[in-house]
Amino acid sequence: MDGCATRKGDSRTQRINQVDGKSAGPWLGAMEATIFTGWVYDYLKPHAVDLKVAHPEMLKAITAAKKKNDRADAEKIADLLRVNLLPECYMLSEEIRELRRILATGT
Repeated sequence: MDGCATRKGDSRTQRINQVDGKSAGPWLGAMEATIFTGWVYDYLKPHAVDLKVAHPEMLKAITAAKKKNDRADAEKIADLLRVNLLPECYMLSEEIRELRRILATGT
C-alpha cells in the first residue's frame, strides 16, 4: 500500500456486490457519509483493510467545486484518502446504530 491508485472505476456502473472479497489484493476505501452509509459500511468493512467515512460538511469545505457529479466526487475522495487528508467522521458500531434506530422510531 504505497498510496498509488491501482484501479479507477465508474461509480455509476460498478455494482457493490463486486466488492465481496474478489479483489486482487488488499484495498482501502472511503465514502461520504449519507443516510445509507451504515449498511454500505457494514457490507464493505469485512472485505477492506481499512474503510473510512468522510465528514460531509468538512468535505464540502475542502472540495468546493463547480463540477459536481459522482465521478468527480469519488475522485476527490480517493485523492484525499491517498494523501491522508480525508476529513473522517466517527462510525458508531452496528449495535449502537441499531439501538439508536429503535429508540428513535420505537420499533
